[in-house]
Amino acid sequence: MEPLIQMNKFEIIDMPGMNTLAFVVEENLEEYKRGNAYLSLQKIECDEVEESGKLKKVFNVIATEEDKQYIVLLTLTKSKAILSTGELTKNGFTAVERNIPLSYGTIYNQEGVEYKEISYTPDFKRHFSIIDTQSGEEIKPRLYVDDKTNAIKGRCKILPNRPYIVLELKLEEEKSS
Repeated sequence: MEPLIQMNKFEIIDMPGMNTLAFVVEENLEEYKRGNAYLSLQKIECDEVEESGKLKKVFNVIATEEDKQYIVLLTLTKSKAILSTGELTKNGFTAVERNIPLSYGTIYNQEGVEYKEISYTPDFKRHFSIIDTQSGEEIKPRLYVDDKTNAIKGRCKILPNRPYIVLELKLEEEKSS
């Protein structure tokens, strides 16, 4: 008997001092036609198991109708961040250099707490992710409705003297209907 929910799975081994985060790139042409984000990043939670001093992370992603799903991996170390991409199918994960319209940058604030304002689309999908490099956690924006524009916005709290990495999907060309 097949499970009710089909899952695709992959594993990553983190050496000591490493922390790998995974994101699935979601595409939604119907939402894009309604004026919402076409691409979004969704962090994938994992199960962790320690084996021989290394940390094995098991990522499970709900399978879609598409043959493959695009994955972004961000590996944090004490001195650098490594960004890689791949494809996930029912046969597993394969690292590939696909043309995912992904840009990245850093935020570093030396003066007090800072708040970054982000506009959202009505479907609540985000085309970006801000990661605290010290904790390895994604910074979740606090949502609110702007009184002046009645738009949904998010506010991210950026702490001083902490480096952050920003991953952003940028759609440069219009998708055809």
